[in-house]
Amino acid sequence: MTNTIPPLSQPSLPVETTAPQAASSPAPPAASATPPAQTDSVTLSAAAQTSTQLLGAARAASGINHAAVAQLRGALQSGAYNVSPEKLAQAIATVLKESK
Repeated sequence: MTNTIPPLSQPSLPVETTAPQAASSPAPPAASATPPAQTDSVTLSAAAQTSTQLLGAARAASGINHAAVAQLRGALQSGAYNVSPEKLAQAIATVLKESK
């Protein structure tokens, strides 16, 4: 993924004119009024691209599954929600392997 940033428009600055100075050194040459246009680009890493895609998917999601939340909340409150340590360890290992 590459984003290109267009150059900013630069306002023209008024040029002041003054009477010639009595000093013996010549005045420095005036700078160009309009510098050449520059274009900057940014390339995102694969991880940043994935994060951007995940964030977009999360924002597009319809929201919270209230039925599932209510079911889990009820099971937790009644003490019926049990997870074996082996299944928890396996789930964590799976997530860690997929994130690499």
